[in-house]
Formats: sequence, C-alpha cells, structure tokens
Amino acid sequence: MEFTQIITIPAWAEVCVVILSFFIITVGLIQNIVYAWSIPHAWLEINERSQRDDTHAEWELLRSEAHLPVSIIVPAYNEQNTIRESVMALLNLHYPDFQIIVVNDGSSDETAETMIKSFGMSPVNRVRDIGNIEHKPIRQIYGSDQYPKLLFLDKENGKKADAINAGMTCVRTPLFCVIDADSLLDPNALLKAVRPFVETSRNTIAVGGTIGIVNGCTIRNGHVEEYDLPKKFLARIQVVEYIRAFLMARLAASRKGTLTLISGAFGIFRREIAIEVGGYDTTTVGEDLELVMKMHDYMINKGDPYQIIYIPEPVCWTEVPVTLKVLSSQRIRWQRGALECLDRHKNMIFNPKYGRLGMLSMPLYVLVDVVGPIVELLGLFLIPLFALLGWLSVKFFLAYTAMIFSFGLFISVMAILIEQDEIERFSKPRHLITLLCVAAVENFGYRQLSAYWRMKGVFQHFSKKKATWGKMERVGFKTSEPSDI
Repeated sequence: MEFTQIITIPAWAEVCVVILSFFIITVGLIQNIVYAWSIPHAWLEINERSQRDDTHAEWELLRSEAHLPVSIIVPAYNEQNTIRESVMALLNLHYPDFQIIVVNDGSSDETAETMIKSFGMSPVNRVRDIGNIEHKPIRQIYGSDQYPKLLFLDKENGKKADAINAGMTCVRTPLFCVIDADSLLDPNALLKAVRPFVETSRNTIAVGGTIGIVNGCTIRNGHVEEYDLPKKFLARIQVVEYIRAFLMARLAASRKGTLTLISGAFGIFRREIAIEVGGYDTTTVGEDLELVMKMHDYMINKGDPYQIIYIPEPVCWTEVPVTLKVLSSQRIRWQRGALECLDRHKNMIFNPKYGRLGMLSMPLYVLVDVVGPIVELLGLFLIPLFALLGWLSVKFFLAYTAMIFSFGLFISVMAILIEQDEIERFSKPRHLITLLCVAAVENFGYRQLSAYWRMKGVFQHFSKKKATWGKMERVGFKTSEPSDI
C-alpha cells in the first residue's frame, strides 16, 4: 500500500494503519469470494435440476401411493388482513393428502374471529401427541365440516416457535410444513417440495424452498394471478436481496451439504427428527436456524446418512416491510437469531467431526455474521479517512472502492440472471431493467445501512439485551376481486 502523508505519524502507528487496512480489505474480499464461489455451484445445481426436472413425474407422484401425507402448520399473530387469503391458497394446493393446522398465538386483533367466521368453524376434540414438546396452553381447537382438512388452534401467546410447537402436537403425518400466516404457496409448491423425501436414495430430513415477495402482485383465490414488482423502492431492494440469498447462497450450500438455514416462511421437515431434537426452541428469535442446526447435530452424532436441501422451484410468497423502522427491526432480529444459534452450537466450529459444516460453513458464519458487519462499517469510515489524511494512497482507495462496488453489482446481476433462467418470474423486460438498476443503487447507502443494522444486532447480542420480535405492519394482499369460498 502506498502512503503519501500530509500528517506525520509514528512508525508504530503507520504499521497499525497498514495492518488494520489490510484486515478490513481482506475480510471484505473473503466475503465477496464466498459469493463468487456460490455462483458456479448455484448454476451447476440449477442446471442439473432443470435437466432432470419432469413435470409428468410430479403428477405421477400426485396420483400414486408413494406420496407422503403432510401437515401444514401456520402460526398466526395479528394476521386478520391476510389470514383468509393465506388459508385459501393452502386449500387450493395440488396434493393428495394434507391437513392445515392454523395456530392463533393469542392475537390481539380479530384473527380468530376471521378464521371462525370465514371457514365455518366450531369446537372439536383432538387427541394430541405432546411428547417432550412444550408450549403455552391451548384455549380451544376448532374444526370445519365444510373444510375437513382445516384445523384451527386458539392458544395463549407464546411467540412463533411456541405456536409451531403447539401445532406439532396435532400432527399425525410423517412430514410437516411450516409457513408464515402472511404467506401464499404456489399451487404446486407442496408437490415439488415433497419429491426429495420420496425420490432420493439418501435420507432427506428437511427441505426449503424459494421465498418470493408478494408486494405489488395481484392475488386471486389464494394464489398469485399476476406478478409485478413492488411499488415501494425499499421493497424492490429486498427483491434483489432475496434472490441473492436464496438462488445463490442457499442453493450452493445445499449442493455442498452445508445448508444451515431453512426460512421460517416455508420449510418441510420429518416430524420424528424434529420431535427427537425437542422441536422449536422458544428462547431464541432465530428458531428456524436453531432447528436446522439441531437436526444437523443430531444426525451427525447418530451417524446416519442424511441430507438437508434447498430446491428453487416451490415458491412461497410473503409480504416484506416497506418502512425503514420495520425493516431495521427485522434485520436486527435476524442478526440476533444467527448469533444466538452460533453461540449455542459453537462446539461445531472447526470441529472435524462435522465435516464441511464444522470446518467451512460455521467459520464462514462467524466471519460474515460476527466480524463482517463491524469490519464493513470500520472500512466505510477508516479507509476514506486514511486516504484523506494521506496515510493511504488515494488511487488505491478509489480502485478498491470501485472493485468492491463492481463486484457487489456483478453478484447481484448473476443472481437475477440465474433466477430468471430457472423460475422465469419476470415476464416483462421492465422488471429486469428495474431490478438491474436497483442492484446498482443498493451499493450506495442501503448496503451500508444494512451493515449498520447487522452491527447493531451484534452489539445487542453481546450486551445481552433482550431480543424482541418487533411489530410487522401488514398492508394485506392486493386482490383482483373478492374470493369465493
């Protein structure tokens, strides 16, 4: 690094500046290398899937006796604006044997009343398999003569993980699916997501799918009738983020057997394994990551072969925050959840017994989620400061900044192209043009703001500040016309 000092500093301080600058730059490069590594692996996996994908095979599975019954657990808290459309989407799923279990987690709005009135529900008795699963008391269980696949639990508030655990006690099927109450599943999503449990020779214990952003889309009879980008710029940035996270990072991790996160918005699990590990942890805000980590730990210690995979085709549509206040609360919570899980499973880090998971995936989690946000913000302020004070070459600073921003844009563009090649969600040219522009703009302000939120989550975690879920403001789905039940 070339120094042209305008302020004289001692030799030891100059060495410190060099070391700190080198550390900041190295961490940034490693993070970008991780994303670069994901591109070819994601492309190879998606290319192989497209070659072996067979829609006819899905329908044969639908007709055959090889399918596995599935229970869909829907934890709901203050979801009166979206719960009806969400349940309608589930009732319209193309799958031969499934049950829907909606769990009202002590909502303070009219979620319970909306469910009971919309689907003609009345109190029923239900034998539950509680096992070692703990949850808050259930007030009443409801069923519907008109919709025999639908079950509704009204319970005391205990947060999302507690609500899912309550739903698990009512599951009588080998598989259960968890989706958010503000989410909509594509009609064929369940059929596609269950295939790995039936067709693969290895023991599949969990499957995750793609999360699409429903803001801006038109909904009819519980499914996306017309796709469009969100109107709000903040939501459009999240479209790029979600594509980058799902279609690249998770697809590549799945290919290498190091997938540690299945989104709480949509995932399918083997009930027996989930029960063995104690269900969802109610003491963390990262319950989705925690469950998958426990399943990895359990299966590796047991010595049984298994796989936890991500498949891009089944799309679950969800509403995302449109204000900085709500978005910051969500991202801080995500960061807290990741760090809580890392802390609880730190014995796996650099532990050869856990293979790639312990030697590669977990250390990268530490680098990206613990060290990354702090280093990124330090670099944002210190590297320009060093350049202005003449302690660091201005040419080097400008070249490094251009490289980082260009590389970030390249990663986002590749993710968008991979997504379009596989799912073909963007039917209009303006969609792609808009997203490419958003991918460029997010590097100037939003990326730095996101790093600040993550760093705030790091500090809150280590300061032992109590983590909270915060409040997600629901706008509700844009429907083309009132749905008939």
